[in-house]
Order: sequence, then structure tokens, then C-alpha cells
Amino acid sequence: MIAGGEPAAAGPDGPRDDRGGTAARPSAPAGGPLAGLRVLDAASLYAAPLLASLLADQGADVVKLEPPGGDAYRATGFWPLVARGKRSIMLDPADADGRAALRGLVAVADVVVVNEPAARLAARGLDPDTMLAVNPRLVVAHVSGYGADGPAAGRPGNGTMGEAFAGLTHMTGDAGGPPMLPSVPLGDAVMAYAGAFGVAAACHDVRVNGAPGRVVDVNPVEAMLHVVGPTLVSAAAQLAAGAEPPGRLGGGLAGSALRDVFACADGRWLAVSVSTPRQLRDLAAVVGAPTGTAGEALGEAVRIWAGGLDRAEAVQRLAAARLPGAPVNTAHDVVSDPHLRHRRALRTLRTPDGMTVTVPAPAPRAAGDPATRDPATHDPATGGDPATGGDPDAGVLPTAGQHTGEVLREWTAPAHEPASAQEPAASAK
Repeated sequence: MIAGGEPAAAGPDGPRDDRGGTAARPSAPAGGPLAGLRVLDAASLYAAPLLASLLADQGADVVKLEPPGGDAYRATGFWPLVARGKRSIMLDPADADGRAALRGLVAVADVVVVNEPAARLAARGLDPDTMLAVNPRLVVAHVSGYGADGPAAGRPGNGTMGEAFAGLTHMTGDAGGPPMLPSVPLGDAVMAYAGAFGVAAACHDVRVNGAPGRVVDVNPVEAMLHVVGPTLVSAAAQLAAGAEPPGRLGGGLAGSALRDVFACADGRWLAVSVSTPRQLRDLAAVVGAPTGTAGEALGEAVRIWAGGLDRAEAVQRLAAARLPGAPVNTAHDVVSDPHLRHRRALRTLRTPDGMTVTVPAPAPRAAGDPATRDPATHDPATGGDPATGGDPDAGVLPTAGQHTGEVLREWTAPAHEPASAQEPAASAK
């Protein structure tokens, strides 16, 4: 669908909408439910650009705005995750021509993603008030550490701070030990998914219900509250009664009969989590424990049972009894796992210098999504990628400013078109 609610017509190089130009996405699957949606990613760091990447995963035409010299995250391992599916433009908002070109992009965008304080956004002409005056139907995703208002508004923040502030860090770690942070940017990823959902909901309201544009207030704290929700249900009553707050349980989960990881005979680890009476009864039978065994006694029985089996055999026996058990996979296990390869759950992209990198495939996706090809073509080890359909120019991460001229021609008025199709705009530095 296009911004005005009409289906996009096919152009020779991809979906074309009524504003002219093709919505080419160098490393994104063709089509998708958000095809025709124009997104300007004017954010930095990880979480906010990841939000825009998730929109690109679903078919949106996402353009990454880079400063002169390129985005600082290009030098990090996070870059493939936040650059995938995007075209790159390079403009200098401090330059008069750059600001004019940027204003032209905002005027025809459906979504703009930003994550800087209001004063810095205003200096670049990217504050919500200015952008909504230019484009009243615009959806602005404004990512901040703690939200747009309140006593903590304006504090520096990120996903890690969100995990701590929302209470997850307090709940993570061994009982009696110190709180721990996860070794992955969990808060950033949760916030990105929550923010992408908020953007999609706002776009539906604008395009289907005729509502005006608006700012979607995105922050990791409120996203992470949904992760720690079970600890909050009775927290107010506990506080009023003077009780201690819920504490760390190691691998356990309050209300779960058994949830832990167990070492197997081959040195690998197995995760087991059971919560229903049927599961509890059947797990005791599988591991050879007396009927009715529960709690620490059941955990010890599982530990002895798992220690006598290779992990693959333990997983198979649990699955045969309809019990949830899974391998504790390393990153190397993940990229070579036959189930994930069959599901085409990973994509292999190429960097401009020809290196290959692996990133998650769009999730969720429609069942039978035609953008996923024969699993035999998907081999992260050799660079096979089902989403590219064998196109040698697809699945390539953009160079800094690579699409400046192309995007300005497609998105904006001729006044902002560069002199040459192969050169950056005059406002690029």
C-alpha cells in the first residue's frame, strides 16, 4: 500500500508508488506487508536504527541518514544489524542545502525515526514539531532513554539502563549473589520490537482511520516492564505489607515447577522448563523419579539423568514424552542448526568489500512467505541466502551515502536532485 492508501504499482526495479520512483532495498526481501511505506532512519547507535531495520524486514523502503564521514557504528559488529535492508544517504543538516534536502525528505516520508534530545533535533530541523508542520500525516518514532516526560526524562539512557530501571537486572543472577546484566543487548532489542509495533499501529491509524500524524514515544524502560510483568502483579500489595520484593532465583521462575539448565554426559547443556501437573508427572517418569517427586528433589533427579546421556539423546527423550527441553546452543550451534536452516531463520549478507555476515531473517513472517527460497540455497557458511533469489546485487550492505542521488530523485522535488546520478547531492559532505 502507498501512503495515500492505494496499492503500489510495479516498477521495473521494484514497487513503485504514486510519488514516483522505485522502492529498492538492497538487502531486504522483495515486497512485504509494509511495501510502499517510506521510512527515514535519522537515528544513531543501536536500538532506534534496529527499530527501522525491523520495518525494512517487513518491506518498508528505509533510508539511512548518515552524517558526513559515515555513521560511527559502521566500525562496530552491530552495523549489519542496523544497516540491513536500507539505502544510505549522506547529508549535512548544518549546511543550508543539506537542511533543504532533508526537509524535502521529511515532507514525503511516512515515518521518521530519531533518538536525540529535543534541542539537538531542533538544530537539525528534525524535532517533531518542525517535522509535523512540514508533514501533518507523519509518524515520528522518538526514542529516548526514559520517555518524553517525567522526572527521569532527559537522562542519558539505553537498553541496559532500561533493563536495570525496569527491574530485570535485580531479578537476574544466582540467589544470594549480585544482580547481573545479560551478555546481549536485550533491552535494545525488546524496545526495537515494541517501537516497531507502535509505529505500525500509528501508521494504520493515520492511513486507514484518517487520524493525524503523531509522535510515538518509545523507550526501553516501558518496553522492559512487559518482560518483568510477572514480578509486578503483586508488587504493590507486597510493598504495602512491608514484604521483601521478589528476588533472584538463579535459573528458576516463580510459579514454575522446574526451570533450570543441566549438564549432559558430552559436556553440553540442556534447558528444561515444566509448569503443568501433567508435565511434572511425566518428567518424573522420564528421569526415573518416584511419582510425586517435585521441587529440589526433582531437579536433582533430572541432573543425574541428564549427566548420564548425551544432549541429543536427552532432548529426543523429552520430546518423545511431549516435555519441553532444548539444547543450550552457542552462536556456532545456531548458525549451523538444521531446524533454523530449514526455517531460513538466518540471512547471509555481503559487505561492500565482499565479506559475508549473518543476520536474523525477518521475524515474524507470513507462513509460506515466498521471499524464503529452497532451504538448500541457505548456507551461512558459504554465503547462500534464500532472500536474494540468486541476485548478485541483492543482500549487499550499503556504502556511506551510496544512494543519496537515487533517493533524492525518487523522494523529493527536482530542486534537490544532484547533478549526476552517480554523485552524492550537493549538500553531502
